[in-house]
Amino acid sequence: MFKKAITTVLVLGMSSFVSAGDDTRQISEESEVFVGVEIGGTMVQGDIDKSGTPLYDPNHSATGASIGIRLGAQNMQWRSMVMIDYFSKDVQTYERALIQVDYFVSPSNFSTTAFRPYIGINGGYINYEGGTADENGFTYGGQAGFTASVTQDIDFDLAYRYSVTTFDELDHIGNVAFGINYLY
Repeated sequence: MFKKAITTVLVLGMSSFVSAGDDTRQISEESEVFVGVEIGGTMVQGDIDKSGTPLYDPNHSATGASIGIRLGAQNMQWRSMVMIDYFSKDVQTYERALIQVDYFVSPSNFSTTAFRPYIGINGGYINYEGGTADENGFTYGGQAGFTASVTQDIDFDLAYRYSVTTFDELDHIGNVAFGINYLY
């Protein structure tokens, strides 16, 4: 089930990258395609069943590192990407696939600024395990952050992402993520 959902999210996300220009290394108004990695500090808050007993901890939170990969396209005003990340700490684990769309708050020519703030929305699929809970479902939320161009081909990305789910066992996920994108 999880593999089918990941495949569906990837296919839908890839359709948003079709409009990328042929000469993606040229900094211009054309779209640029990128691939990247991210690492984040993540806080997961959910209901877990302690040691298989009927006693629940309704506000259990786990804080730790998450890792992820991303594939996307961006132009002067918009960025879209498919992102897959993983988190495991204490008894809480998740695998999440998101489609993220961001709007650059102060769009300008790529060659005139190295710092671009953005806001955006995300949605996708999550597999969550917490104690005896094992749920799969839809997740959605928003993010805000900025990109900083290091070179013509490398961007750094710092963001705060907040997501909620459609099932009861997981309340929310918040993470601060640092990403490195290679533009090609």
